[in-house]
Amino acid sequence: MKQIKLIWIIIFLIGVGVRSTELFHAVDTESWRESDVSTIAKNFYQNHTDILHPQVAWDGSGPGYTEGEFQVYSYLIAVSYKIFGFWEPAGRMISFLFSLATMLVFFRLCRYLLDSKAAITAAVFFALSPILFVVSNTVQPESAMFFFYVAAGYTFIRWLDDQSKKYFLLAACCTAMALLCKLTAANIGILFLLLIIFKKGWKFLFKPQVLLLGILIVLPSIGWYWYSHKFYLQYGNSLGLSNEYAWIGMDFFTNKHFIQGIFKIELLHVWTKVGPLIIILALLFTPFRKKESTFLAGAWLASAFIFYIMAVRTTADDWAYYYHIFSIPAASILLGTAVIELYNTYFPVLQAAKGNATHKQAFIKSAAILGVLVLCMAYFLMATSKYLVKIKPTNFQTSPFYSCKDSLAKLIPPDSLLLANGGLCGDYLGHPKAYNNSYFFYWLNRKGYNICVGDLSLKNITDYKMKGVSFFLAEEKVIQQIPGLQEALKQHCTALFECNGCILFKL
Repeated sequence: MKQIKLIWIIIFLIGVGVRSTELFHAVDTESWRESDVSTIAKNFYQNHTDILHPQVAWDGSGPGYTEGEFQVYSYLIAVSYKIFGFWEPAGRMISFLFSLATMLVFFRLCRYLLDSKAAITAAVFFALSPILFVVSNTVQPESAMFFFYVAAGYTFIRWLDDQSKKYFLLAACCTAMALLCKLTAANIGILFLLLIIFKKGWKFLFKPQVLLLGILIVLPSIGWYWYSHKFYLQYGNSLGLSNEYAWIGMDFFTNKHFIQGIFKIELLHVWTKVGPLIIILALLFTPFRKKESTFLAGAWLASAFIFYIMAVRTTADDWAYYYHIFSIPAASILLGTAVIELYNTYFPVLQAAKGNATHKQAFIKSAAILGVLVLCMAYFLMATSKYLVKIKPTNFQTSPFYSCKDSLAKLIPPDSLLLANGGLCGDYLGHPKAYNNSYFFYWLNRKGYNICVGDLSLKNITDYKMKGVSFFLAEEKVIQQIPGLQEALKQHCTALFECNGCILFKL
């Protein structure tokens, strides 16, 4: 018993270690999401605004109120500023703490669903999941959402098994909070639906307690997102909800990018390439498919994939790898179960057949299967190590523009409005994209507007003078996409400062 407890502690400490790198990194990357969250938190702190009025910096002279998820995470950052003073890595620390709590909840889920060996193995896969290396440190609401998401899965499964009031209330609270933290967590509702139908029958869906649970889960989100949407209607500001179209269309069946993108992200960031091979081995050579945990994890994975397909214009893009966080609980349970099923099935055979000529065929088969399994596990450990050492740091790479911020701030008066280039206006079919790039506004502590790439022209840029804009801060790599624009800007405007690929123009 003490040895098993020690193993769990070691797994947890390994998880802590791989999540702690980049923990004290400043908000200095070209991540619009980190900059927006940090801006909202800073505005809560400096402007003494309440959680119901999140403010961004790219609303020009407006108040900056924006549509988005319920700002639990950014408000916690602001609270930490009030208690300890302004410290940029506070957001990373809060994400980190949520990630540790998520590990503990997942460990409890494993111990409830699986035998000791399978639970420990699943926990190892979860602790070493590559996406969680990154999400655990980013200044984004994913870590907080994922804590409530995993807790929702665990408490709902417990409630479905024993119908206790305790797990009913916990399932309602955790699921509601997951949806409030980020609406993408709603895919867990598909898991709930599948588990009810296959474990209790479809008639159970209409039981009063199930209907009440559904109401308690969705009512807070309906209320918040309806309220939040008024900021988009009034000011046109949104954090990717109303100003981006992520949904599947008919081109899903003709454009291979969508399916390839989803499976590429899954293989590289969730399954580390060899995961599917372990699952296939278990399906072919063990009673893996008959395990209840296999069905549960399969249903969970199917729920996530339904979401990926429905929101494929986002989830298939390389930058959206962290949306695939929803696959990790199911993948970890499946892999943990598969590894132990293979071990339990073939290691005893290997031991019994060793040195026995009459069991040579069984020995060769067992040795081959276990040999492939060992190679897969070795590759998994190598791949996760590489992800930690080489890939994770690229997500926290300091922007070359960051070193220019002090010089830029001296040239732009605090009360001046700034125009900065944004991202693409839309996709190849014209569906809108959330193009706001907020890092310059956050670094310089200025307000202003973004202009998307498709709208870049000398006339459109200079027209912002009528909105009170005095300066245009451009990234050379962006304006050079428009033939002749950089030369026209230098001819008709004053280039005040050039630094590491960005140019400040006085309009």
